[in-house]
Order: sequence, then structure tokens, then C-alpha cells
Amino acid sequence: MKKKKSLVFMLVMLLTITLALAGCKSGGNEKASGDKAGGDKASKDNVNATGLPIVDKPITLTIAGSYDARTGSDWNSLETFKEINKDTNVNIDWKLSPGSDWAEKRNLMLASSDLPDVILKLRPADVIKGGSQGIFIPLEDLIDKYAPNLTKYLDENPEVRAGITAPDGHIYALPQANMQEYKRASGNTLWINKKWLEQIGMDMPKTTDEFKAALEAFKAQDMNGNGKKDEIPLTGIYGDSLHGFGFLFGSFGTLDETFLVKDKKVEFVRTSPEYKEVIKYLGSLYQEGLIDQEVFSLDESALISKLSSGEKATAGAFFAWSPDQITNTAYKWDYDSPITALKGPKGDQARGYLNPVLDPAIFAITKVNKYPAATIRWVDKAYDPDMSLKLREGPNRIKKLDNGKVEIVPEPEGVTAGEWRVKETPYNSFPYAVTQAMRDMMDLSNLKAGHLDPDSDEWFKLQKPNLKKWIYPQVLFTNDQYNQIGQYETDIMQYTDEMAAKWITGSSDIDKDWDQYVETLNKMGLKEYKKVYQDAYNTYMKNSKK
Repeated sequence: MKKKKSLVFMLVMLLTITLALAGCKSGGNEKASGDKAGGDKASKDNVNATGLPIVDKPITLTIAGSYDARTGSDWNSLETFKEINKDTNVNIDWKLSPGSDWAEKRNLMLASSDLPDVILKLRPADVIKGGSQGIFIPLEDLIDKYAPNLTKYLDENPEVRAGITAPDGHIYALPQANMQEYKRASGNTLWINKKWLEQIGMDMPKTTDEFKAALEAFKAQDMNGNGKKDEIPLTGIYGDSLHGFGFLFGSFGTLDETFLVKDKKVEFVRTSPEYKEVIKYLGSLYQEGLIDQEVFSLDESALISKLSSGEKATAGAFFAWSPDQITNTAYKWDYDSPITALKGPKGDQARGYLNPVLDPAIFAITKVNKYPAATIRWVDKAYDPDMSLKLREGPNRIKKLDNGKVEIVPEPEGVTAGEWRVKETPYNSFPYAVTQAMRDMMDLSNLKAGHLDPDSDEWFKLQKPNLKKWIYPQVLFTNDQYNQIGQYETDIMQYTDEMAAKWITGSSDIDKDWDQYVETLNKMGLKEYKKVYQDAYNTYMKNSKK
């Protein structure tokens, strides 16, 4: 009996050891062939690592996002997606909402358990929160294994990789990125009526003093000769990134930003001595009637109406991307620009070298997605350089020339430029990755012939010597940091805006108020608010070196 029990025991032990060894072997192979970030599902996808089809058996992915009314919601019929989907065996069920409804639909979706496979156009805070909660899966290992186009782009543009990497080291969403150099110079540009300058016998101003003298002359005379005192020396929208007064900040050694980085230290602009001098200068213009008295209440449509509705020009200068903002063709090209920042009282002449045009939260894969590897392979087609150019410019708008260049095809009669651009592409609602090399391929010889504006490479070259790398980088914050920003930001920015308006209009004195102003901001949590940005910047720099 004892021998029988002993034999049974030995057989059980042998079976246990055999199964354990088999398990180790199986586990080792799974780990070697899988990924930390969803790649272990690749075998379930039946995904092919390269070539077409992406999957042998057809699959359907549900993708939620927003659409431009000019493009429509039938994205599978767009030329871009016909090309992306071709021969992949990947079908897309689009769940698209009008742009005006998307924020509400997106928030409801994230709050529910009814998730699609992919969500487009999220907020960075949504991605970080969703990533930490497991709603969105980490993508970095999938990218490395299944996205050669995107991997190459990120390797060549580490600034983009750092911008989409969360503080915990994961990538929870894919980017839409534009690294064309001309996009690194601000479109907030000062345009001056050069014909009016000729009338007063002045050259294009090069300093803030010369600019003020020109505005004084514009105010003193009937510049447009209509017999009315309807001239506005300078107009704009205070605080607006495109039509605001940011162009003038560089003349005083700062930029119209919330935070700057100088020598790796984060600086809150609105308590800096340079900011104080900007506000004083704007106050001198406003209080002498040289600035439109409605700059604190105007919106873009009202500004454009003011600049374009008259038979003759009524504004001496304004801020915009281009004189094209003035729709009245009779005088829109009467305006020219100083090109670079005006030289300030201390010789400052700065403009900001902007962050890349980057949406770090354009495409996130949710936890319900059964085919993450196939999804990454599918979307990587959007990062192919030719496809990215089509997604950005519209396949109908570009034509390859015999010399290797790409020409922009003008819009047909009866179709607006905007409608023509988005006819066959979702444009800014879907991933793409644009490079300077793509820009170099473009034949821009017919771009606003005879006029220089920020669309031109020559414009950027003229700006480049004055561009300062002070702009706070695009970073992803932690959940706690996003919460802290929400705790401090609204009240601090509202207070600083209110005080700036009082100082510029002259209802309060900046010199008398300044110390109390800074003290009040510190009581409101400015030091803590600033520390959040310093800590996030430090983490960003560490991620940049990985």
C-alpha cells in the first residue's frame, strides 16, 4: 500500500513539474511577442505586423469625434479615408457630432460606460485622467511595434514626443502636429496704413516712439479725406491672441503669455517689471485717444466690420494675421507691416519662438477596443508623409509637379477657400504629422503675389533673428496639477485682466497699485500656481531627455 501511495505521489509531482515548465515556456514566449501596452492582444487581432491587409478577417472599429459642417459626417466617402481604408480589412463606423455639440457629447461619453473604440479631439486633461483610470490604454509600445511612420516622426521631432508623454511616462493619445517653421512665428502682426504714412511724410515706424508719433498724426488729420473725424489710429481686441496687442510686448522685453521660461525658471509675466512697462505704454496710447476706446468690448466680427465696412479706410493700424482680414478689396492692401518687433525704449525687440502646432490629444484608444494593434497600424497610415499632406491640405488642393514640387490648386468658382480645403479631409479633426520638408516641397510662387504676409517663408526669415525661446512648452500635467490649475487660474487671470483694464484706461494708477497688486496675487495663490508650472516643466525636461 505504501509503495502504491509513493508511486502516485511521484506521478503527481512529475506532472506538476512538467506543467510548471510548460507554463514558464509559454509565459516567456507571450512576453517576448507581446507588448506592455496592449500588444498582448495582437494575436487576438489576427493582425499582420506589416503589409496589407492589416487583418486577415475584416473588423469594424467605432470612432467618435466631431465634424466640420463643410466636410460633412460621411467620412468614409472622403478621398483621404478611401485611401487609408483601402485593402486593410479595417472598416470604420464613425460616430460623429457637429463641432458645436462635441464638448457636451464627449463629456457624457467619458462619464458613461458606453465607450467607442477610439475617441478623437479630447482635452489633454481628459487624456491624463482617462489614462490614470484605465479608460485609455498606454500606446508607447504599440507605437514602437506597429507605427513606423509615427515612430520616425517622433524620433525626428523629440519636442513632439515630449509633448505627448504624460508625467507617468506613458503616451495615452496620438498627436496632430505641424512642425513647419513659419508656424513658429506669431500671426499676431501689426499692420499700418502705408498710404496714410505717405500722407504724413513718415516712413514705416521702427521704434515704439515712432509708432506713437504716427498714431498721433493719424488722429490729428482727416486721413481718409471724407470730411469726418471717423479715423481710429489703432484698433484691436485686448487679450485676443490674434487681434490683441501681443506684438508690442516684445518691445519691452517680455511676451503676451501667462508663463515664460528664462534660464529654466518659470516666470509669471503679469508680475514682471517688463509687463508693467507694457501696460504703461498701452495706457499712454489709450488715454491720449490713440487706441480704439472699444478694445475691451470688441469681438472678431465687430472688429472686421469696423475695418471693412466703410468705402474708405478708417483705421490707421490694427493687429491680425494678414490684411486679408479686411474684406474690402478697395483698400485691404493699403496696409503693410513693420515686419519685426518695434524697438523699445531699452532696445528690446523680441518676439516669441512658438511651440509647435501640436494637439496632443487627437486620437485615444479606449479600454473596450478589442483590436489595439490593428487600430495603431490603421491610424499609422495617416502619418505617412504623403497622406499627412493630403489630410492637412486636402487631396483636391494639391498637385504634384514634374520638378517634384507640390502646387496648391485654387478653389473653383463659387467655392470658398475654406470649403475647398476641407472638401475631402477632416482637416484639424484627425491625426496628421507635417514637417518642414513638406513645406519645402510646396510651390508658393503664386502666394499673394506682390505682398508679404505670415504665410510666406520669407516672412519667417525676417522674424527669426528676434525670436526668443521663452514660450512655456506644451506639457501634460498630472491629475492633481490640473486640479490645482483649476483652483487658481480663473481668479488670478480675471484679477490681472481687471487691473490691466483699469491701468490702461486711466481709472487707476499702476505705480501706486503695483505693490498691493502683487501682494493680492500672492494671497490668491500665485506662488502655488507658479510652482505647478515649474514642477511640470521640470518633468517635461526629464521626459525630453529620455
